[in-house]
Amino acid sequence: LLLLDEPTTGLDVSVQARILDLIKSLQKEMGFAMIVVSHDLGVIRHLTDITVVMRHGSIVEYGLTDQILEDPQHGYTQLLVSSIL
Repeated sequence: LLLLDEPTTGLDVSVQARILDLIKSLQKEMGFAMIVVSHDLGVIRHLTDITVVMRHGSIVEYGLTDQILEDPQHGYTQLLVSSIL
């Protein structure tokens, strides 16, 4: 199990992309599970299959990452997704 807490915060965009690709390739090669904590929905989309959205320590929405990012159901998730458009 690999825990990633804001894994690319503060990195240049090109470095960020290389790090994310490296993490994905290592996961595929080694078969480990990951928990990714991030406010960067681009990172979430790139690294995760399932997403849990939390607000004030409580889960407000969870499901397949693509589904949550393309059709968020909870108001807080909608706000998060709309903030990156």
